[in-house]
Amino acid sequence: MAASVQFQGGEPNGLAAMLGAVIQGNLLAHPELERLLAKPATYAIVAPDVDVAVSIRLSPGTVAVRNGVVGRPQVVVTADSETLAGMSAVPLKFGLPDPRTKEGRDVNRKLLRGQLKVKGLVRHPGKLARLNKLLRVA
Repeated sequence: MAASVQFQGGEPNGLAAMLGAVIQGNLLAHPELERLLAKPATYAIVAPDVDVAVSIRLSPGTVAVRNGVVGRPQVVVTADSETLAGMSAVPLKFGLPDPRTKEGRDVNRKLLRGQLKVKGLVRHPGKLARLNKLLRVA
């Protein structure tokens, strides 16, 4: 059975719709990514410049996407909407931005400058890597 993306809590905002569509497309195109859903994880992605937030919950066979920050997510990514949109095209190494590429170095630079904040980066790097792999557009 193929994994599914479920939108919860009403009509998804633009960011929720985009992230859900990317994840669903990746799961359909690459069924092997379903293994990333084996262990539960919770995330929030926040774009303060457009006042939008999304919660994502991974569980076996299901990705739940919801408007706003729900509960206490294990990983919270905060950045402007342009940075968030560009993150899906950054080459990955072990699920994290590849510092050997220009795009990967740009992400690291934004982290160091505080333009990209990742709460849970140190405590949950594996969970962050799983989210990055699900959101990666090849």
